[in-house]
Parts: sequence; C-alpha cells; structure tokens
Amino acid sequence: MDKLVEGLTLVEEVNRLIEDLQESLELFKQGEVDKALAKLNSVEEGIEELRVGDLPERAEIDRKLSDTLDNIEWVTDNADRVKGKKFDE
Repeated sequence: MDKLVEGLTLVEEVNRLIEDLQESLELFKQGEVDKALAKLNSVEEGIEELRVGDLPERAEIDRKLSDTLDNIEWVTDNADRVKGKKFDE
C-alpha cells in the first residue's frame, strides 16, 4: 500500500509540474518572458526535488527528468533571444 501511495503522490507532483510547464509556454507566447522564466525555475526546482524511489523503470524516469532539466536550462540561458518576440501557436 505504501508503494501505491508513493506512486500516486509522484503522479500528482509530475502533473503539477507539467501544468507549470504549460503555463510557462503560454507566458512565453504572451511575451511575458520574465514570468515564464520564473515559472521554469520553479519547475526546475520541483524536478530536482522529485523522489522516484523504487518505482519500476526508475533509470528511464531519471534519464527523462535529466533531459527535461537540460532543456529548461537551455531555455533559461537563451531567454534573451526571445524577449520581445511574438510566437505563433
């Protein structure tokens, strides 16, 4: 039962992080780069705090989280390129 609770808690946290990523994309589209970057920083911290424990396919989950962090870091480092630009949907 503990593993089930752990898994459900992780799913809830991942869903929240996905929603935050979607919000950051909308903020970028609206030209609110600083707010989008703040949201991305929050997501980055959330990913770093995730504990995948003994869940199945842990190595795959860890790899995907690492890739996500790399992408967030790239966006953050290159944010000045998108300031003031409009994005198409």
